[in-house]
Amino acid sequence: MRFGVVLYNLGKISLVLAVAIILPEIYAVIYGESDFWALFYSQLIMLVVGGGLMIGCRKKRKLTLRYREGFAIATFGWLLAATLGAIPYILSNSCPPVDAWMESMSGFTTTGASILPDLEALPRGILIWRGLTHWLGGIGIVVLLLAVVSGSSGSKMYKAEAPGNSLIDKMVSKTGDTAKILCFVYLAMSISCLLLLMLAGMNFMDALCHTFGSVSTGGFSSHNTSMSFYDNNPAAQWVIIVFMIMAGANFAYYYLSLVKRRNYFLRSEEFRIYILIIVGATLAVVASLIHNGIYPDKSLEYIIRQAMFQVVTIMTTTGFYSADYELWPPFCRVLLFCLFFIGGCAGSTSGSMKVSRIIVGVKSCAAACDKALQPKLVTAVKLDKKALSSNTLNQVMVFIVMYMFLLLLGALVLGWQGLSPFESFSVTMASLGNVGPAFETYGPTCNYIGLTDFSKIFLAFYMMIGRLELMTVLVLFTRGFWRK
Repeated sequence: MRFGVVLYNLGKISLVLAVAIILPEIYAVIYGESDFWALFYSQLIMLVVGGGLMIGCRKKRKLTLRYREGFAIATFGWLLAATLGAIPYILSNSCPPVDAWMESMSGFTTTGASILPDLEALPRGILIWRGLTHWLGGIGIVVLLLAVVSGSSGSKMYKAEAPGNSLIDKMVSKTGDTAKILCFVYLAMSISCLLLLMLAGMNFMDALCHTFGSVSTGGFSSHNTSMSFYDNNPAAQWVIIVFMIMAGANFAYYYLSLVKRRNYFLRSEEFRIYILIIVGATLAVVASLIHNGIYPDKSLEYIIRQAMFQVVTIMTTTGFYSADYELWPPFCRVLLFCLFFIGGCAGSTSGSMKVSRIIVGVKSCAAACDKALQPKLVTAVKLDKKALSSNTLNQVMVFIVMYMFLLLLGALVLGWQGLSPFESFSVTMASLGNVGPAFETYGPTCNYIGLTDFSKIFLAFYMMIGRLELMTVLVLFTRGFWRK
């Protein structure tokens, strides 16, 4: 392991955060908020850490990154970001250190699970910083760093941050150019969402915070009641729904459709099934709500909007809520829990297992059944009419098995901490899948403040493991990773 080059690049990540915190500082100055000095001192710490690492390791900056350094930068970059991102919460007395670290990790991993009891009592600068951690985490701090790094060195970090996104990898020859394209698409989507939310009647701060949460599929709101605060503003809720769906799609399709003028969305089997699941789940929830007499005095549009909002926010692992689904019929809650396992498309900002892996897993099972009936049958698992290699199939199945193992392990740990069986599974799944709100005591209208400090730290690590798609983090625990 070449620690010098890893530390040098971690210094760059720290400086990215120091630049980003200028936005909430400006907001604190304009509105005379009390949190300016907390943000300012946090920025100084970020500058000292970033500058110290870069100066101390400057002789190593030209070393070529190998895969192991790329994995280390991605993992330790998230740990560093969460640690530095927690400082404004601590210095502003918003919450204790452990809570601050979990809130920061939840932000950067776009999980959206919160421990803050009263958001509306927080200074505006802290709320902006809280939302900004989502926005930075959505596109990935490592990818933001890659916007100014090109060549093979950047490639190792990019593959550690976004494994398996071969379509994105083929957009351009240099990884730095790829990162710039992704950042451009991300920024254009963010500006569009911000303007539409303001046109829908949100004030600038609410529009900005909810833009950060929608485009990043994070879910941090500026209100205690999340998007149910805008229950009487259908336009704002529909805008959020649309942008959550857009953010759950593969970002490469936006660039390729624009540049090559071909409809890559409809050509993608994954995207078609992604939309089909959203539509099918929404119709099922609507039917259940109507059958059970939920919202008897509301219009059909209202019922469809609430059903689709909850389906989309969980499917894309965003974590907003516009209604308390804990009050819905059992069928609806079970269906929403099933969506925890799916997530959005590969190459999106959403978490969980991703639609493409679910498709490949189902097709692999079908092929195995056919093979059992006809042992001499030669089968091929295809995605977008292309046969997948045995190596790809093996990677997908290993990912699914590891994901389920981590889910069981997490549920056992939380059960040991006193949570009920369903709470243990739903909270673990909400953290590992970067969904945010879970069920029962930790449902949409509640938060994670009641957990023990051990549980908060444990779940924060699960958020990071899920955000980096398991292998990037878990490989650090192997003996071979640290060998020379």
